[in-house]
Amino acid sequence: MNVSAATLVRGLEHGWERTDPATRVAEWTARLAELGAIDAEVAQAVDAYGGAIAGSPDAATLVLRFSAALGRERGDLTRALSELPQLPIEQRRIRGRALNLAKRLLEDLHEAMRVLHERAADSRGAIDVTLPGRRPWVGRRHLLLQIYDELLELFHGLGYSVYTSPEVEREEYNFTRLNFPPDHPARDAHDTYFVTESLLMRTHTSPGWVRAMEEMKPPLRLVFPGRVYRAEQIDASHMDQFHQIDGLFVGKNVSMADLKSTLNTFARALFGAKVRTRFIPIYFPFVEPGAQMDVSCAICDGEGRVSDGGTSRRCSVCKGSGWLEVLGSGMVHPNVFRAVGYDPEDYTGFAFGMGIERIAMLRHGVGEIRMFLENDLRFLNQF
Repeated sequence: MNVSAATLVRGLEHGWERTDPATRVAEWTARLAELGAIDAEVAQAVDAYGGAIAGSPDAATLVLRFSAALGRERGDLTRALSELPQLPIEQRRIRGRALNLAKRLLEDLHEAMRVLHERAADSRGAIDVTLPGRRPWVGRRHLLLQIYDELLELFHGLGYSVYTSPEVEREEYNFTRLNFPPDHPARDAHDTYFVTESLLMRTHTSPGWVRAMEEMKPPLRLVFPGRVYRAEQIDASHMDQFHQIDGLFVGKNVSMADLKSTLNTFARALFGAKVRTRFIPIYFPFVEPGAQMDVSCAICDGEGRVSDGGTSRRCSVCKGSGWLEVLGSGMVHPNVFRAVGYDPEDYTGFAFGMGIERIAMLRHGVGEIRMFLENDLRFLNQF
């Protein structure tokens, strides 16, 4: 070879103390033997630099010795790599392979020594000012928890208290006392996760209404947050577990006007003072009448179309309708009152329920519900 072993260690100082690199990198001896079978001169240089790097007494010395071998501008092995085009083709192939193996071996040794020095500094409680700074990891609340806390704070300001109920629920509370007929499709095993014949994973947080009304007398003003489970086919907008928050207000002379004013206050607090709302009749077994509340699309401002580079296209979020479904609501069905011992002639009430994931998706334009549970920091750090 045109480049001798002596040339490959010109930056190595003879006064540097040495340590056997095999004590730092477990496979050092085998890898050095493999390198020697390819190019003995490169192997000699790696052995010399390896001993010096392994003998580095501190982090600053480690940087100096590693740079002598593989520094970007003055490293001996780096220079040898840059001189490869000057060699004959066959020698270039052999020397190039050897230098690449040498580089990886010394880099592994350097990493092992770097970790060793960091641990030693941590154990001493000292700060090595020569090391690059490490930005501390700062946690933050998950987006769903942010929405959850904001909703609870909002409804607390409206006079609502929090009531929690079991996630493993009796079928009687999940369906029967909420006026679900015996043949309702939601009771089927392909829609609901049954634990036993009479126990199931709750499909909504509405069973909390029944438990709260059994325990307390009117007036009641409560919200019911929690996780729910449904045997859904998972896709961009459906999961087999998600989070809901229900609200219940029971008292004398509670009307649909009270429900609409409460939900309008909620919508403006969450989506902005200029948001428009509409109520559409819809059926739920536990309310009569029932209503779905929509809000104007925040992406297209309710127009159904957005401008894109001078052209107009249909809004992909609201599908061109200008409206987004937010929640279901209605006046509590008299049969639900009778099931808990309330006289529907004396008391009326309204209820509403919404998905927390749904609120987060609408508010922030998230198009994929699965992203909330994937723990991808690139997504979560945006909020």
